Parts: sequence; structure tokens; C-alpha cells
Amino acid sequence: MMLVTRATEQVLEKVKGDRAFFDGLGKSYLPDSSVQVTEELIEGVSTYWFTPDKYDHNRIVLYLHGGMFGLGSIHSHRAMVSHFATALSSKILFIEYALSPEHPFPSGLNDVVKVYQHLLRTNTSAIISVIGDSAGGGLSVSFIHALLQQQVPLPAHVVLISPWLNLTCDTNAYQTRFDPILNREMLMEYAAYYAPDNLGGADPGQLPFAIFPPLFILVGSNEILFDDSKLFFEKIRQIQPRTRMKEYMDQTHVWLLTDIASASAQTALADMKEFLSE
Repeated sequence: MMLVTRATEQVLEKVKGDRAFFDGLGKSYLPDSSVQVTEELIEGVSTYWFTPDKYDHNRIVLYLHGGMFGLGSIHSHRAMVSHFATALSSKILFIEYALSPEHPFPSGLNDVVKVYQHLLRTNTSAIISVIGDSAGGGLSVSFIHALLQQQVPLPAHVVLISPWLNLTCDTNAYQTRFDPILNREMLMEYAAYYAPDNLGGADPGQLPFAIFPPLFILVGSNEILFDDSKLFFEKIRQIQPRTRMKEYMDQTHVWLLTDIASASAQTALADMKEFLSE
């Protein structure tokens, strides 16, 4: 928990405005009305079950939302995740993990681990996979590392959509690609909120791995985070043969969040379903 001073009050006021703007992106299109959304408090963490009309009863997808570790909620992601549930024919558990700057690293990570361990205890026969977008992609990587450290069974698959994996924001893509959604200054600001003392173990791209679950990375060709995906793909494919990365041409950061009906979004959904069925 952060100590509130006059300076931090100003920060929190700015973050509050950023959160409202980001939540507003969730109104870009309507949710899938056939998907039932129910809230459940798990280990003190707010979560939401997305249940489509037809789904594989043996599968659960754990969803970690983006928002630079400081933004994002059920309001920003309800519509998109509802369409994911239908397209993937799977129940999805969406986690509202603790956000910075009020709750810096590792608070959000600890929330995710607690919820996952609850799922393991209560769904012993389920095949559990993880999907994370943007910072939720980075959190997914930190989550796998934490499970390995604690010797907890790993999920069956990991899907990363436009993941933010390098919190130093120093790759070449920042100079060679343009994304209207993100800029380096904004990312650096929220990285400092997330890990105010030093990045240390908070930077997912720097975490060591000897093993990793089957991995699929989806990234837009125009993203300033493109190299985050490329470098992590090259790293993990050395240890996990079932590692894939697909570049979606002319797409920007988490393009499915703003237009789920586009050809690229529909292709991405089909690609994810195929991967999760393997």
C-alpha cells in the first residue's frame, strides 16, 4: 500500500482519469449478449466468470487484462472477453488483480497466483490455459515464473496478445514503428508506478526460464511493443518447441479491444482457438 502525500494525491488523480478513459474503450462495441457474466470473490480477489452458451466443460481460460499494470477492469474488457468466450468455446475467468500505484509489484501477481491455486483445488480435472493482453501478457509471464518458483503445476497453454514484456522500453521498435495507442513516455511512467524502487523481478522479459508451457504470441505489425514479442519468442522457442508467434499486418496495440468484428480480429480469435485445442 502506498503512502499518500500531496505528490501522490496528484498522481492518483491523474491515474483516476486514465482509468476512466481506458474503461471507456470497453464501449467500442457491444458485448456478446449470449454470454453470462457472474462475479465471484476468490481468495479476496474480484473475478468474473464468462460463460458462453456452448463450451468445453473440461477447459477454463484465465484472463489477465492489460492497462500498464495500473488501468483496466471488467468495464474495459467485458465486451472483448465475452466475444473471446464464444469464439473459444470456453469459460473464462477474468481477474481484477490489484493495480499500481496503490498496489505496486508484486501485489497483482500475488492475486493471480492465489486465484489460480484456488482453481487447481476446485477444478482438479480442468485444462487451464492463460491469456493476457499488453501488461496482462507481461503479468502472465511473471505468473509462470512465480509458479515455477513455488513448484505449482503450470497451465496447459499461454497466449500473449501484444504483450508488454520489457519495462525499460528500450527496444528498436520504439524508433521504427508507430502505434497511436501507446508511447514510450506513458509506458515509462506506469513502469515506475508498478515497480517504484527498481524493476528487479518485476520486469518479465528479464526473468530466466528453463521450462515454459506451450506459447502463442499475437502482435500487430505497427506496435512499438513489437520487439517485446519477437525477443521473447526467440527466447522461449529455445526451450519449448510448441512456441508460435504471428504478426498481424497493419494492426496496432491489442487491436481486438477496439474492433472485434474486423477481419484481423476474427482471424486472431480463430488462431487462438486452434492453438488452445492442441
